[in-house]
Amino acid sequence: MIISHIETPLYNYFNLHAEEVISSSYLNDGNQGIYIKSLQFETVNRIFNFIKGLNKIHQKYIVLDFKNLEHVQANIIDKITDIRDLGFKLIFINISEKIKKPLSLKSIDNPKNVLNEFNGYNEFYFFSVEASEIYEIEIKSEKLFYEKFKSILKKYSKVYNKQHASSFVYLNSFIDLKKIISNERPFIYYALYRLAIKIKDKWQKELLNNPILVGQSLTSTFIVSVLSKLLNLDIVVFDKIGPITKLYNKIDKHNFEKSKYIVVSDLVCLGTEVKITKNLIEFSGGKYLGNVSLVKVETLNREDLKLENIDRTISVFSITENNNQELEYFIYTNLKSLNE
Repeated sequence: MIISHIETPLYNYFNLHAEEVISSSYLNDGNQGIYIKSLQFETVNRIFNFIKGLNKIHQKYIVLDFKNLEHVQANIIDKITDIRDLGFKLIFINISEKIKKPLSLKSIDNPKNVLNEFNGYNEFYFFSVEASEIYEIEIKSEKLFYEKFKSILKKYSKVYNKQHASSFVYLNSFIDLKKIISNERPFIYYALYRLAIKIKDKWQKELLNNPILVGQSLTSTFIVSVLSKLLNLDIVVFDKIGPITKLYNKIDKHNFEKSKYIVVSDLVCLGTEVKITKNLIEFSGGKYLGNVSLVKVETLNREDLKLENIDRTISVFSITENNNQELEYFIYTNLKSLNE
């Protein structure tokens, strides 16, 4: 399974570190999760076989993202060359100084390849100079991911026009994350990989003391279990504030004291369930670190949002005033608006 493949009109994108994490965690039974820094031959070979197995690729460019990688196997470049020999022009992005030499980049003569301030390359064109539209395009993994995720949310959004399940507001549409998780499994793994990276960046020091990931319902069990694998952390799952996890099936069997917790959600709308779970953790003697989610809804302008840092949900996608109309996602009440 390849998780990070994103197709654009001009190129196909692959995140090599994300694929290496999947290889290590699920195929080779490793235990490094997102902390792995070395790219192995097997991972690139999986991508080669994936590309080779596709019926037809109309784009002539392949983008390989090396972000978060510090080492590569000596024979990696041979398999990368095999990808090129399938008939593609390769572009490397996020090349650090540490991996320039094993990738044999000096053998490519292209004046468009310019070192950045860290003595690496933001983009490296693995082909000789030629007139190409690709030089005019800024390739950003964050934007690629955002556009892909947005298209998936639109695909699985349906008319709802009912009261929100846990808050006193109405929703005009419903995003079926259960179906997304079931039907878009490879991309969801990639989304959770990106969420795990955000968790590491946010709580780097706290992760040294192994906080516990908290799922809020059975529907979040898959999400929290994948994050557990990627971050090497234990989990506990509450279903409607009643623990029913295989680890702790009764609240008094789990000692909350002196432990820290990160609450994991699928979609955070108004945050009611998160607040309830936070209160349960703190009432039981635990320390609440914060909340993470695949998707969150920003109901206030960011400049008006004066929440404490601990109350900010970390997510890989936000529904905001800039995209909610396109997603046809609205929250409303029965109160009259100022314009009426």
